[in-house]
Amino acid sequence: MIQTLEDIMRLVDTLDSYLRKSGCEFDERGFPIIPRSCYLSEIPDDVVTYKDRKSTLVKDISRAALCFFCGDERIYPRFERVFNEIDEYRKYMGVVGPDLTVTEDMDVEWQREIMLLNQLFLAVLATNGIKVIQNIRCGSNETLDCFKSIPPGIMCASGTLGCNPIQNPYDLRYLEKVFSVRPSYILIYGKRDPIMENQLETAGLPFKVYRDSHTRHKTRTRLKAQKWRTPS
Repeated sequence: MIQTLEDIMRLVDTLDSYLRKSGCEFDERGFPIIPRSCYLSEIPDDVVTYKDRKSTLVKDISRAALCFFCGDERIYPRFERVFNEIDEYRKYMGVVGPDLTVTEDMDVEWQREIMLLNQLFLAVLATNGIKVIQNIRCGSNETLDCFKSIPPGIMCASGTLGCNPIQNPYDLRYLEKVFSVRPSYILIYGKRDPIMENQLETAGLPFKVYRDSHTRHKTRTRLKAQKWRTPS
C-alpha cells in the first residue's frame, strides 16, 4: 500500500527500471518518451473511470477510453497492480494518463515527481501495446517543461471534476498549458466550463466533453422517474 513519500519514490524507481529494461527512451529530465504511434488518434465514443468501467452506461467498451479522474486513493491501487491489470486495459479503445493530485501550492520538485509518476504509468501501458491519451494535468506553470517529451499533435485529455470553473476570460493559464503540448484534440471529462470551452473554440482547438458517470447516473434516474410519472 502506498502511504509515504518513500513509497512513491520507490514506485518511480520500479516503473523507471521496468521501462529502461523494455527499451523505452527517456529525455534529459528523466521523463519517458512515448512514440507518437502509441497515442490514440481516433476519438472515443465514451470516457469512463476505472471504477465505473462495468457500468451499464458504457454501451461498447471497445469504443470507450478508461480514465482516472478520481481521488488519489482510487488511483494508487492501479499503480500497485499495473503489471497484473494490463489485460484489463487491452479491452478498451485507449487509456487516459493517471490524474494523481498536483497543485500550484505544492513544492515544485514534488510536483515534478508526481507528474513523472503519472507519465511512467502511461509509458508502461504504451510499452505493452495499449493506446494511450495524454493527461495534461499539472500544477504551476513552472512544471510545463515536464511536457517537453510529449510529441505535438496528439490527443490529450483534461478533467474538470474538483476544479473551479475559470472565472475570468482573460485568465489564460489553461490555454498556456494546452499550447505547451500543442494537441490535435482534447477530451474533457466532467462538468462544463463555459469560459474554458470558449477559449478552446477561439483558439481553434477541437474538443469533446464527456459528462462524468455520477452526473449521467443522476440524469438517467431522473429521466426514468419522469417517464414513470408520465400518464399513459
